[in-house]
Amino acid sequence: MLPVRSLALLLAFCILNHIRAADPTEIEFFESKIRPVLVEHCYACHNSAKTAKGGLALDDRASTSKGSTEGVIAVAGKPEKSRLIAVLKHELEGKAMPKNGPKLDEAVIADFEKWVRLGMPDPRDKPP
Repeated sequence: MLPVRSLALLLAFCILNHIRAADPTEIEFFESKIRPVLVEHCYACHNSAKTAKGGLALDDRASTSKGSTEGVIAVAGKPEKSRLIAVLKHELEGKAMPKNGPKLDEAVIADFEKWVRLGMPDPRDKPP
């Protein structure tokens, strides 16, 4: 078992790593590649104002990180372990998104994979 001091240092490192300042190019990537897709295809059903189907709101960073009633939807840095990516790729039966629509273009899905790999940089610090 680790001493309390070691645990405290480990916790501090994890917190600081999580709240690191996002690189401006990563924020620009989010704003130009990710947010427009969320607005067009996701916010109607997954928002914090009126409808959060499955308990999932995608219109602010905290809600996106929290996930849905089924748990976390994305593991920052690990697109291969993120349900969000599997859902966008239509790999999970009954969970394909956008709902009642065609699968998103492969380039768009690749952008989401990159966003998750980057650690999900997101300037939306509060719900709209």
